[in-house]
Amino acid sequence: MALSTFQIIVVQLVSHQIDSNFFFKFILLIICINFNEANNQFFDKSIPDAETLLTQADFHRVTQRQKRQQPTDTNPNNINDSAMYNKERFEGDILTAVNPAASLPLKNTVNEDSAVKTQDGLQRNAVRQSYLKWPRARIPYTVSSQYTSYGRERIAEAIDEYHKKTCVEWTPKAANDIDYVHILPDDGCYSLVGKVGGKQPVSLGEGCMTIGIVIHELMHSVGFFHEQSRTDRDDYVNILWDNIDPTLRDQFDKYSQNMIDYLGTRYDYSSVMHYGPLAFSKNGKPTIEPKEKSVTIGQRLGFSPTDLYKVNKLYNCPNSNTNPQQQQTSQQQKQQQLPVPISVVSTSGSIASSNSKCIDLLNECPYIANKDTCNSMFSSSFLQANCPKSCNSCHSNNNTDCNDNKDWCSRWAGSGMCDLYIFQSYMLSNCQMSCGVC
Repeated sequence: MALSTFQIIVVQLVSHQIDSNFFFKFILLIICINFNEANNQFFDKSIPDAETLLTQADFHRVTQRQKRQQPTDTNPNNINDSAMYNKERFEGDILTAVNPAASLPLKNTVNEDSAVKTQDGLQRNAVRQSYLKWPRARIPYTVSSQYTSYGRERIAEAIDEYHKKTCVEWTPKAANDIDYVHILPDDGCYSLVGKVGGKQPVSLGEGCMTIGIVIHELMHSVGFFHEQSRTDRDDYVNILWDNIDPTLRDQFDKYSQNMIDYLGTRYDYSSVMHYGPLAFSKNGKPTIEPKEKSVTIGQRLGFSPTDLYKVNKLYNCPNSNTNPQQQQTSQQQKQQQLPVPISVVSTSGSIASSNSKCIDLLNECPYIANKDTCNSMFSSSFLQANCPKSCNSCHSNNNTDCNDNKDWCSRWAGSGMCDLYIFQSYMLSNCQMSCGVC
């Protein structure tokens, strides 16, 4: 085996020690070699990125290893998923078309005509937006030439899990496929959510090649956000705000129920889509704590039973009739059916609607409207239009106040969210100064 320059230097340095330290030198050399190989066993960025397809040989290696009962990950109970929590990305690993990774040119990914549609639906849960679902549950894909045989095998194993347990078909891109996923080792782990259009990236880079993380990122592409973003999450977990950088609190926002469909399921602690307990920690202490002390969150081993049920339910798979959880309460079912309001953004930056009096339009408002949900990026438009009394949001159109209500306003405004339809209600209500509306 040829040694790298780094390994040769280590050998030369160690060789100057006395012979009695031979055993120590040998162990040090092995550690260095293994460290170097571990960092490069999945991909080689010195090779130009080109689109390739997985082959039968890639899937065959998966089958052979499984027959030997050889585990995918060397330490599956202690997987480091820190690469998923990039402070500069939405929720750590969700790519937005308005602020893509600097190293990844997306100029050919989404054409100009579809950009409005893409940006409008980008931050919504795909189950509420039919155009974000992949037609016939078929997802064309390509794989970067930078992946080694080990990397290709890991991706093949994740895709094989989808094929065995869902009706979603990850299919090698055909010549006539315009919309497809390109998997590449870019900067950490990230994905778009659902079918955005054109060539859309999924990055599985450094720290992202464990089977659970690969399944997680592909599940974003299938059409799912993170589990802890559910509106009801505070009934199941505590967010430990003191351990989170104040400028990153937006990474723990929640979704309005008119944008996310629970698909008949309760909160799933064991979901592969759940944040880990140390997500975005500023001090190494937990940021999310389950209210049920006996459960764990943030597993990266693979699908939970509820994950599989939701994927199959979303795409109307034949085996989607059995819910692994008990039925939701009638109150939860009622909240899921809340109507979507018709509202527009007024020129003053407040929410304008047909509700001219300061009254709540929904009986559920006192229960679902609180400080967090009324100011949430995803639920503010819905709740302030339908629950202005409970949200204390009966603004007049001649409001002359001009300030930012959120610490992260400047960051989101800089990424273009003031101009995106889906964010306008939130941004113009909470970030007037950063959006330049006054």
